[in-house]
Amino acid sequence: GKHVVLTLSHTGNAEIYKMNMENGQISPITHHSAADVDPSFNRDGGLMAFLSDRPGKAMIYVMDPRAVEKDVKRIGFVGQFNATPRFSPDGKEIVFASWVDERFDLFRLNADGSGLARLTKDFGSNEEPAYSPDGEFIIFSSQRVLSRKKAIQDIYLMDKDGEILGSLTSNMGNCLTPRWSK
Repeated sequence: GKHVVLTLSHTGNAEIYKMNMENGQISPITHHSAADVDPSFNRDGGLMAFLSDRPGKAMIYVMDPRAVEKDVKRIGFVGQFNATPRFSPDGKEIVFASWVDERFDLFRLNADGSGLARLTKDFGSNEEPAYSPDGEFIIFSSQRVLSRKKAIQDIYLMDKDGEILGSLTSNMGNCLTPRWSK
């Protein structure tokens, strides 16, 4: 409750920092020549997932955020690049989007990088996943191309194993960035 973690590029390169909310002081968590962005934390804050283009494209890494560049490990290896890694509430799994077959699809893996599972396929372009507070469901945005000039983006719900339960929005414009309230 005393810190916020954010991505800053004030030094010319995107890095992840911790900001003290009481005095505004920032301290680096990552420090690399590649861009590091989009942090997500497990429940106790002892593990951070983030995106880095260290291999030349955005892939998922995990690390101990309590020190600069502590125990950094790449765990994302699927697709051309990855996006939006988000921890499950228990901190054991990470759900994310990956660019595969000319679109985003959703995948899940264990926090140590094992157990990769594809959750969506042939269901539009799927992005921005987030676990429900109980870890049983995943909400995400999905774009359906209707014609060369028209596409719709709605919010969908699936169970944690990838069974699509249905759309939560319809004909409301482009629906993006769903998050669960607490």
